[in-house]
Amino acid sequence: MMKKIIFNTTVLGLLLGLISCSEERPTLGPAPSEVDAAFYYEASTNTPNIISFTAQNPNINAKWDFGNGTKGEGVNAQGSYPYAGTYIVTLTIFDRGGSASTSQTVTIAEDDLSLISNPLYTLLTGGINGPGYKAWVMDTANAGHFGVGPNPSSALGDVPEYYAANPGEKAGTGMYDDQYIFKINGFKFDHITNGNVFVNLNDDGSPGAEGEYPGGYQNSNDYTAPLANQYDETWKIEEGENDTTLTLSGKTFIGMYCGTRKFKIVKIEENVLLIRAEDAFSSLAWYFRLVPVQ
Repeated sequence: MMKKIIFNTTVLGLLLGLISCSEERPTLGPAPSEVDAAFYYEASTNTPNIISFTAQNPNINAKWDFGNGTKGEGVNAQGSYPYAGTYIVTLTIFDRGGSASTSQTVTIAEDDLSLISNPLYTLLTGGINGPGYKAWVMDTANAGHFGVGPNPSSALGDVPEYYAANPGEKAGTGMYDDQYIFKINGFKFDHITNGNVFVNLNDDGSPGAEGEYPGGYQNSNDYTAPLANQYDETWKIEEGENDTTLTLSGKTFIGMYCGTRKFKIVKIEENVLLIRAEDAFSSLAWYFRLVPVQ
């Protein structure tokens, strides 16, 4: 009789444990609907070819496809349309329950080529009167083409005061054979990797930027990872009061990946592009100097 009581008590305990685990298991919640993904838009006061888009739900993760080859993120986003035409704009939202999308048609009545005649665009891509694209590579022949400094910058300014690479120092890492091709049409961007890329490895061994590029190996104090050529991504320049930034889409980046695809343009001329990236995992800033492919 005692054995039976002990057995029943054990079974009861297991059942209560299973019920308890079941009650504590979190639920994902319902998937969002098209109503949740509703958005509205309006033209800029400066030109009808720049359209501001706003998701009606401010508490969602939002990604935009502007229908012109470019993309954006955030509840508020802006699309630029240099050419007349009809564009289908799609908003996709995400939450714990899943995703939902809605689309609307935007009609642009006339061309506004001033949107792509920005001098910065011309320096970066060759401009509307050039071949339509410009390819850049690391300036490996000169010291300081790659380096690191503090973030925020010290009184010395935006310079790699902690470390600056010697000419050719990072050969064999996957950085030097990359090409970065900026196109004026559709603000397209190609990252030619030739099969691998260079990625920052945290000094303390904690997970960092390398987590986004698995399958690699430690190399030259950092990390070389496999990555196929990335075509038809996009670039975006934003001119702020204090900084001018360059942002890339997808898995693309410039130089060494440090957790961000947004770069401050420190200097841009016809034959030099110097950019600064804030490390997403430390209080450092990385510097990359590029030159056009000759």
